[in-house]
Amino acid sequence: MATFFRTRVVKNIGTTPADVVQTVSNNRFTIIGCNIANVIDDPVTIDIYVVDSSSTAAYYVRGLTIPANTSAKMITNGEKLILAEQCGLRIVSDTADSIDVVVSYAEIV
Repeated sequence: MATFFRTRVVKNIGTTPADVVQTVSNNRFTIIGCNIANVIDDPVTIDIYVVDSSSTAAYYVRGLTIPANTSAKMITNGEKLILAEQCGLRIVSDTADSIDVVVSYAEIV
């Protein structure tokens, strides 16, 4: 198995859910970092979902309020999130074009 370290940057996420990372057949991701920045002058509330191979979405984080012009780290202190084949991480905000996301992960092929 080969392992590749990757970074995914997604800007201006808003009220339409955004699939930030998505695995395909024959690969898995180990999410080792996830930073979410509120880029507007008002607080925002976000939800993060893990979506499995059958398209079932479950909350990973629900109703997190991020103050204006600050950020939140979702995976810290050695915590990891494993995404199996055909799984993904989806993020949505209560405000249009309000958050930027940086995800660091190891792709295992």
